[in-house]
Amino acid sequence: MRNEATTRKELIDPALTKADWNLKDKLQVDIEIPVDGYDKEPWNGVTDYCLFRPNGDVIAVVEAKRTSRDPRVGLEQVRHYVTEIEKRQTFRPFAFLTNGSDIFFWDIESETYRLVSGFFSPEDLENLLWLRQNK
Repeated sequence: MRNEATTRKELIDPALTKADWNLKDKLQVDIEIPVDGYDKEPWNGVTDYCLFRPNGDVIAVVEAKRTSRDPRVGLEQVRHYVTEIEKRQTFRPFAFLTNGSDIFFWDIESETYRLVSGFFSPEDLENLLWLRQNK
């Protein structure tokens, strides 16, 4: 059984890299970003990963859980994160919830989350954002 740190290193990081996210570029992917105005209970108020657009806006948040947990236990946690991040930019980011095995994509504006086969690339997320903003 993997803890969260090992899950991130062995499963999530490679999956993000496969989706064309450069984990070495802090302008594209950064980890453990504090969320403003957050009470430390019951969560720690820090996103696991933020995926950034070239202009610095957060296009998606990734909430990681250890492999033995259902990633959907983080739904309310990630809802808070994207709601707080939205206050600092012009749109609400998308969200991914994962335990390294299952990856759920959530567009909180539509209230639907779904199991996906992998993380979306920067281009995929830009296209989804464009569709959301121009529907």
